[in-house]
Amino acid sequence: MIRMAPLGALPVVLREFGIAPEALLRAHDIETEEAFKDPEATMPFAMAGRLLKTCTERTLCPYFGLLVGQRADTSVLGSVGLLLRNAPDVMTALNELVANLDLHDRGATCFLDISGNEAILGYEVYAHGVAGTDQVSDCAIAVGWNIMRTLCGPDWLPTEIRLRHDHPLDIEPYRRFFNAPLKFNAEHSSLVFPASWLLQPTQLADPGLRQDFLARIQEMRAYADQSFREQAHKMLVMLLGQQRCTREQLAEQFAMHPRTLNRRLKDAGTSFRELHGEACHEMARQLLRDTRRNLPSIAELLGYSDETAFNRAFSKWEGMSPAKWRRQGQ
Repeated sequence: MIRMAPLGALPVVLREFGIAPEALLRAHDIETEEAFKDPEATMPFAMAGRLLKTCTERTLCPYFGLLVGQRADTSVLGSVGLLLRNAPDVMTALNELVANLDLHDRGATCFLDISGNEAILGYEVYAHGVAGTDQVSDCAIAVGWNIMRTLCGPDWLPTEIRLRHDHPLDIEPYRRFFNAPLKFNAEHSSLVFPASWLLQPTQLADPGLRQDFLARIQEMRAYADQSFREQAHKMLVMLLGQQRCTREQLAEQFAMHPRTLNRRLKDAGTSFRELHGEACHEMARQLLRDTRRNLPSIAELLGYSDETAFNRAFSKWEGMSPAKWRRQGQ
């Protein structure tokens, strides 16, 4: 499931393209656009992807997700967003975003990676078989941009925007909104910015309100914790894109010994090998569908020894070679 509020501007954007939203929404089992205004309303993550894909096709606008996301900010994340706004500093806020996004988004994960003087805030879809992942990611990165401006103030700007999908014919809407260098066909969709911003106090934080929202998040967490299997799968997708996806590295993410990880996965009815295969399968589909990366490049990113090994694995998953799967436009 995913919170509907981040897509709240979708009916408005449709109207700007001269399309009445009612029939299109009903075709996706959404009775009225008022659902987007309900702070507690959710929809299946796969439905959100299909909805954005349909809107993109109907409007002939390949950056429809960007237009929707750029009109959203921390408020669309409900209590999680309010917790971020009242964090003492940007680092704390982003760590809490990473830790609590699953309360409102059970189809993707976000991550914060710090390397030297560079910070990377990324978004990664991990749900299986989701259409429109390029639009979902564009929307999420635009929301992330707005969140950073809310936390840091108007002086914040990224040093680079990385988007996993293919280079569009018209990049001007991306340039105009993000106001930063763009990189397409990237390993992850992410915002790159100077790590020094992480030490900045957040704008207009209220410590008293923060305690109230911490209590609310703890209450929500008590009823919404993900299974260990889901947590491990989500983490594997993130590690896979960073090309450091081993049993030992996954165990490190959970601060446990690899043998303990094996036991936990067994108790959850799975194994590292099974989850790793699922993560590779889903990421392969996304890379083949959303980018123009060649097969050797995809094989290397996913950790295969060569293109032949990748072809063999993909054929077992889909019953056809990755080249044929891509040509058929799956």
